[in-house]
Amino acid sequence: MTATTAENPLAEGLERLPVSPTTLVIFGATGDLARRKLLPAIYNLAHEGALPGRFNLIGSSRGELSDEEFRRVATESIERFSRRSPDPAVLDRLLCDVRYVAGSFDDPSLYRRLGEVCAAFDDEAGLRLNRCFYLSTAPSFFPVIVEALGEHGLDRLDDADVRVVVEKPIGTNLAEARELNRRMLAVLDEQ
Repeated sequence: MTATTAENPLAEGLERLPVSPTTLVIFGATGDLARRKLLPAIYNLAHEGALPGRFNLIGSSRGELSDEEFRRVATESIERFSRRSPDPAVLDRLLCDVRYVAGSFDDPSLYRRLGEVCAAFDDEAGLRLNRCFYLSTAPSFFPVIVEALGEHGLDRLDDADVRVVVEKPIGTNLAEARELNRRMLAVLDEQ
């Protein structure tokens, strides 16, 4: 007996549009959410061919890790939590050039170093890559990170898109959520 994978009925009739070259920065990259959900989901997108041909991954957390140590963390997370057994070729391609930038989210030097790594990926590609900053952190860090992105000019990029992704819930009550949202929207343009 052979098993077949059913097609996704929600995708039927939809054409797949090309995805622009992108650098994804994960704040909180060694935390539980990133390890159990985000890194495996990124792998599954790579496996399905849904990531851009040029895709760079940068992890950032407080713990001191080398690029290679973060690569091992990401590999272990994907092998343990992915919904499918990882294909070694896909996994190697996804993580071959991964970078890790350690630092406290309120440390200005973290954002300077992140900017340098993003710029190096742009230089290597010969073009400005879209940037996506994924905040896989406690909500109290959302405005700290977003304000620092703005202060260091990482919230805007000529000839490329910049996006920030936050996990819900944002806060523990309505007043806190509104304050977090107000602080983030003081930097970001919600389009």
